[in-house]
Amino acid sequence: MAVAAVADEIQLVGAALSACGVEGAVSLVQRLSGKSHISFRVEREDAAPVAVRIEPERGILPPYDLPSEARLLQQLARAGIPVPNVLGMSANLDPSAAQRRGCLVVEWVDGEAMNRQQMQSDAARTYCETLRRIHTLEWHSAGLDWLPLPPESGPAMREREEIAQRLRSFGVYDEPHIRRLREALEGRCPNSPPPMLVHGDVNFGNFILRPGDPPQVAAVLDWEQAHLGDPLSDWGRLQVEDLMGNLDLSDGARQVMSDTLSSYGRDEEDLQYWTLHQLYKRSSATAALTVVHGWGIDHIGREYAEPTERLLSR
Repeated sequence: MAVAAVADEIQLVGAALSACGVEGAVSLVQRLSGKSHISFRVEREDAAPVAVRIEPERGILPPYDLPSEARLLQQLARAGIPVPNVLGMSANLDPSAAQRRGCLVVEWVDGEAMNRQQMQSDAARTYCETLRRIHTLEWHSAGLDWLPLPPESGPAMREREEIAQRLRSFGVYDEPHIRRLREALEGRCPNSPPPMLVHGDVNFGNFILRPGDPPQVAAVLDWEQAHLGDPLSDWGRLQVEDLMGNLDLSDGARQVMSDTLSSYGRDEEDLQYWTLHQLYKRSSATAALTVVHGWGIDHIGREYAEPTERLLSR
């Protein structure tokens, strides 16, 4: 990275720390992967490293609400869910700017993201146990009743409207592959249970594993899509990642995950719905990225046509 770009990132991170009231001179920044926020690992002189998240000027999953995410993290920590400790938050990184941009500083959690190597059965077990704890959390007693409830039409319909709004805002609502997935969902709606806490982005990269016997989940990251809804939404996301070849599971780990999913007692048709729903949602995010990065619109078909055919042929 060019020296000027590094200096700009250090300046940006320094401003975020200051806005959030977190002390420590920045000594090194590392840009992290992720599509929803601008994120950094930040090393400080004479202080522990932290993670800094900054709202993008234009992102693919609006609206962004880091103050609410910080509040959620604090309440989840009190409820015993493994999340990073919030060190500071600001709703406005630069008061002089025309566009408000929130920023959030949390502790850096040591460990390894679960997507870094093939998942074995013991890691799959702790992953599934943590996911089940999230879904079964008594959100009323945890103080999470400020999260909006799904409409009477159900959580699936709310999410589909949010996806449609994103597609329209990026001008890709009528892209042929997107339209095909949307039409496949029309007239279908799962039989959802009473609202439960849903993480919204349960890919293995958001679960930090602390080695041990057995291993433990040290922290669950990236809660910006958390909501009250149907837990099969999270499982549908996992099914999509598997469909696209993004889950590296041993035979034992695959069995653990299959057994855990079966324990939810849900109909196979509901899981099929949420898998298709999540493929539509993931495609919509990629469609937005084609606009943000200037990729050709045919990128969507190249990535999703084959998984879509396999899913619809089941």
